[in-house]
Amino acid sequence: MTAFNRSYVLLPSYLIASGIDDPSRIGWLMGIFYLSTFARPFVSWFIDWKGFKIVLLSSGILSILTATGILVTDPGSFVSLFIWRILAGTAFSFIAVVLTAYQTLGITGRFRGTSFSVVAATTNLPFFLVIPFCEVLIKYGYQQIYLMMPILFGSGICVFSLFLPPLDVEYKRPKISFWRNFSVVMDSQIRMLLFSVSLFCSVDAGLLSLVALGNEKGTTVSVFFVAFAVTSVLIRYFGSPLVDYFPRIRTGWLCGALGGISIAIFAFPAVNNTFAFVVIGAIYGVSNGLGYPIFLTLISDVAPPEHRSQVAALFWFFMGLAYLLMPVI
Repeated sequence: MTAFNRSYVLLPSYLIASGIDDPSRIGWLMGIFYLSTFARPFVSWFIDWKGFKIVLLSSGILSILTATGILVTDPGSFVSLFIWRILAGTAFSFIAVVLTAYQTLGITGRFRGTSFSVVAATTNLPFFLVIPFCEVLIKYGYQQIYLMMPILFGSGICVFSLFLPPLDVEYKRPKISFWRNFSVVMDSQIRMLLFSVSLFCSVDAGLLSLVALGNEKGTTVSVFFVAFAVTSVLIRYFGSPLVDYFPRIRTGWLCGALGGISIAIFAFPAVNNTFAFVVIGAIYGVSNGLGYPIFLTLISDVAPPEHRSQVAALFWFFMGLAYLLMPVI
């Protein structure tokens, strides 16, 4: 799932290499991906209707179709690419909600936070594996091979869905209702979770402005992202028991505050060298590496099994809103 999404981080590089260097057009193509955020609250309907395996398989097929569409579309055809990007975002939204809901039902027990942390550690692997490889492909003129990578990842999702084991959890599948997604928000604990993850991801959305800030300071920010990715993977894997050891709500808020402070430090004139970017990236990696698994675990903490698909859908909806609105604000 993450590899499919991250591979398109380099879409601007592909377009520039193909002779499309209009910043406005590239910005629209990148940003329209998150329009699918508004479809996320309704993914739980399909899960309750058809089940995890069918919805995940269908989403994987859609991701293959959209990736193929981008592959065969001329880079200068803005409208066609625009449509394919919307559909790609929709496929990603469905996959994200399905897998999150499945995990919250499948990962149980007293130490489920540890398991969530280890699983979350894999989401940063594309920073080390997929993005560098795709960057090399584009740099040396293998644009078509680069565009085939998301097709490969979509195929992997389809294969994975076929072998998705049934959940060993007994719960009554709720009746499909338009208002059910909204009724779960009446629970104060669920409201607190959604509010908390919105603030946490609003901080994370601040990363979108770091590239421009780094250019103003004359320093590359890639070292920040490398330090961030390495630290977050290490903290999620080796520090996974911390998710079960500390009180989750308070620790989640503390992680968000630490992340916000670390990003705010970038504005100081003294932060203008590679070493400072590495240190701040490592600090931010700690806050994100611990915070994200905590909020995933909280879905299981606050929602009963029959409501977890709805809460997972709203969880991703509010995450998407943060990434959609914060760059505008």
